[in-house]
Amino acid sequence: MEKLVTVIILSYRNTLGLYPTLESVLEQTYEKIEIIFSDDGSPEFDKEMPGLKSFISGHQKGNITNVIYNALPENVGTVRNINSAIKLSSGHYIKILSADDRLSHPNVLSAYVNFMKMYNSKIVFAKMRGVTLDGQYKYKLQSCDFNYKRLRNYTVGQTRNRLFRRNFLPAPAWMIDAEVFRTHGLFLESTRLIEDYPYWLYLTSKGVAFHYMDEIAIDYKLSGISSSGHYSEAFMNDMLVIYDNYIFPYDKRFGILQSVYNALKRAGLNYYIAEAKNDKMTRVKYFPFWFLVSAQGMVNGMANKFISLQKKEYH
Repeated sequence: MEKLVTVIILSYRNTLGLYPTLESVLEQTYEKIEIIFSDDGSPEFDKEMPGLKSFISGHQKGNITNVIYNALPENVGTVRNINSAIKLSSGHYIKILSADDRLSHPNVLSAYVNFMKMYNSKIVFAKMRGVTLDGQYKYKLQSCDFNYKRLRNYTVGQTRNRLFRRNFLPAPAWMIDAEVFRTHGLFLESTRLIEDYPYWLYLTSKGVAFHYMDEIAIDYKLSGISSSGHYSEAFMNDMLVIYDNYIFPYDKRFGILQSVYNALKRAGLNYYIAEAKNDKMTRVKYFPFWFLVSAQGMVNGMANKFISLQKKEYH
């Protein structure tokens, strides 16, 4: 008998995006699935519930054991929304999805569970492919490492040091054993929007090993805060909290030069916060960072144009 998988589907002012995500869950071949819809205070969510119930009734294959509708009365942010849903879950395993993202094929949940059983994994990262607004796939996403052979050879310490540099793990593409939450607690509520990055840093500090399933499991809609490349002030404030609380006090990679690195990193974070605020003096106050970011954008644009021309010539 297979153990229960809880799939949490998150939403905030995107009730239409729930349906493609839900459809991909209902297509799963795994035999025991609990679904929790967790909405972060959207005024229209209650009106959408009859439609969701009807969609489930018309498409489920008998493997949906329970459906919970968790409608928060006010907007509390992604982290607290997720935690409220986890508290309602009964699954041995938990998979979290955001509205508009999809499980890539009908055997995704089975693949996760089989992998976790085989390797005695408590948390596993699969791969994801980006989906553009016009439906095109992007298989190499800048924010994620795609070399899972290398990642599998990392020690917990090496993973932690890599995370000090940046979050290279695909947040939509992980599954977790609920025992991790019982042992180490839920997502850290010191941030509002970013649940994954501080939690990975926290888990590695506790010696928790991450495992990697070299298979595409998630179709990730490229329209979110962290996929657009334009970060909101709230998102960047979260990043500052993460660096102040979970990185700067523990990062020792640069020895006696660590304080210099920390100062430069903080200045870079302040630059992005100023950009998010539309501060007109940003380019003056943070000229080196503005210049580097602009130059990088120009180089990337030229490279993409060159690749596009090469493809046209080839075809």
